[in-house]
Amino acid sequence: MNRRPTRGLAAAGAVLTALTLAGPGIAAEARVRPVDDLPVDTPGRNTAALLGLPTLVESACTVSEILEPSCGVWWGASPHDNRVEPLESAVDRGMDIVYTWRGVDQADVPGDRERRMIAEGRFVHTNIEARRFERSGHPAVDYDDIIDGEFDSSLRAQARTIADLDVPYFVTFDHEADADKRYRRRGSPDEFVAAWRHIVDLYRQEGADNAIWVWNVTGWRGNLDRLPGLWPGNDHVDWISYEAYNMTGCALMPKWTGVHTFEDALRPAYEWFQNEGPRHGIDPAKPIMIGEMGTTDIGPRDTLRWYADIPDVLRRYERVRAVKVWDDEVAGCDFRIGANEYARRGFELAGRDPYVNLPDRVRRLAAYAESRD
Repeated sequence: MNRRPTRGLAAAGAVLTALTLAGPGIAAEARVRPVDDLPVDTPGRNTAALLGLPTLVESACTVSEILEPSCGVWWGASPHDNRVEPLESAVDRGMDIVYTWRGVDQADVPGDRERRMIAEGRFVHTNIEARRFERSGHPAVDYDDIIDGEFDSSLRAQARTIADLDVPYFVTFDHEADADKRYRRRGSPDEFVAAWRHIVDLYRQEGADNAIWVWNVTGWRGNLDRLPGLWPGNDHVDWISYEAYNMTGCALMPKWTGVHTFEDALRPAYEWFQNEGPRHGIDPAKPIMIGEMGTTDIGPRDTLRWYADIPDVLRRYERVRAVKVWDDEVAGCDFRIGANEYARRGFELAGRDPYVNLPDRVRRLAAYAESRD
């Protein structure tokens, strides 16, 4: 894509201001519950803030055309029961990005739900599955069928709808293509790449230049050698995304006996993309999104601390610019924030940190930049 890596807030201001990133009903100052014995640092006030102007640190912030912030991390979720409002209420802040799931056969993408979330000030990230969502059981689709144009009509309709939104919209095709349950199940790695490029090209033909393409893989250590063959190319990917989980005690992972911190889970793929990626044609300067993350219950204080430590970890991995929690359960593995008081408190505490609490600050900066034009 012929997109510049960054641009100033004045150029991004109109889009970001229109999105009203603070979210519905979420105050600029965090309305937080006390968290017992854990100290909470709150940003100090200064004259600039009192006058409604950006601080010196904030003034250096930029946001790129592909929504990469230079001064922190977007905070989001794949929410339980497809409803983000209960999570936002539980942790007393809005989510910047919400993950939704659709199929290649669905023409009505974005649908009413995605449109509502955009209108309320959130970014939307939609995974377009190689499945028929219009049929019972969502049967899988072979990549060859996509390449041969069987779903061009619905995909073009999606692209036109996204183009008409005139706001940035994150899109993934068939996430976790490196996972055992998908790898070589719907076609070869070459066919996955061809299907990905086919969809991106269709969107571009329909004028959906506001689609931001997120290549989302598991990034698990055992799958890293599969990634080069699944890479669609720098011109067809804007963000790299992978996962960071701890699955201690999860029936789905009987051999998972230890505890992985968020950093333990994040580091291997991060280092692979930075060190090995260039050898395979992957640009290590692309922004990284942690597409899913979370921990099972590892005890009250450790569960709380697992989430609360996330912002400090992120400061050490500067290419990571967005994080989404997997707020759900699967095959007996429960990652629901609302189902565990200590997960909720830790996620709430993390969400207050200025490094992952960008929406209102960036909106205020954008508005200030516009006023200076």
